[in-house]
Amino acid sequence: MARHLRGIVAAENIHLTIANGENAAGGFGITPPLADELFAQGVDVLTSGNHIWDKREIYDYLPQQSRLLRPANYAEELPGSGVVVVEARNGAPCAVINLQGRVYMPTTDCPFRKANALLAALPADVKVRFVDFHAELTSEKMAMGWHLDGRVSAVIGTHTHIPTADTRILPGGTAYQTDAGMTGPYHSVIGVEKQLILERFLTQLPVRMEAARGGPELHGVVVEVDETTGRAAAIRRVEVLG
Repeated sequence: MARHLRGIVAAENIHLTIANGENAAGGFGITPPLADELFAQGVDVLTSGNHIWDKREIYDYLPQQSRLLRPANYAEELPGSGVVVVEARNGAPCAVINLQGRVYMPTTDCPFRKANALLAALPADVKVRFVDFHAELTSEKMAMGWHLDGRVSAVIGTHTHIPTADTRILPGGTAYQTDAGMTGPYHSVIGVEKQLILERFLTQLPVRMEAARGGPELHGVVVEVDETTGRAAAIRRVEVLG
């Protein structure tokens, strides 16, 4: 990302860059220095997921840095927030919402009802609304896309690390992709050293997960949004190999 992000932003004339950073610390969580480094490299908003709590040093950082989100449907008393409104480079106000699924994931409040509440609380003039839905099941992610169609500009799934080929704009004008993929080592099993995962499947014994190092790739999507209506005009996948 450090090698390629600025070039992509310039070439595509991107006004707002969002990245999920929950695996930045060797695959498990994120630390304040790593968050600062990602912001310095051009990321405007960092979203996260279930691994946001892996590094305790991030707990004090979350309330101080509103542009690092944790899923909004965790308990209210936990540090940080799951929504932020920022100004894009073209001056348009943009809301970024981070939600987490509940199937095969840690216990949280209902993401669908939480999305309703967050959208109802947003100022009416914030038309551009982006949702990172961090969830395990394809079906849960697709359900969220349909639930929010016409009410947000984009619903992009994260967590499963493999980019999906269902990039599209839903009938109500919401850009959608079940999973954006990851920026990391693709000579792996979803980012983890493949031999360790093979050992786990073959023996059923617990293994210590370690981030792989081979085959770095950058994956994501570029979404074009009409800032006056909040409707998506286009979405396409982006990949940079090596």
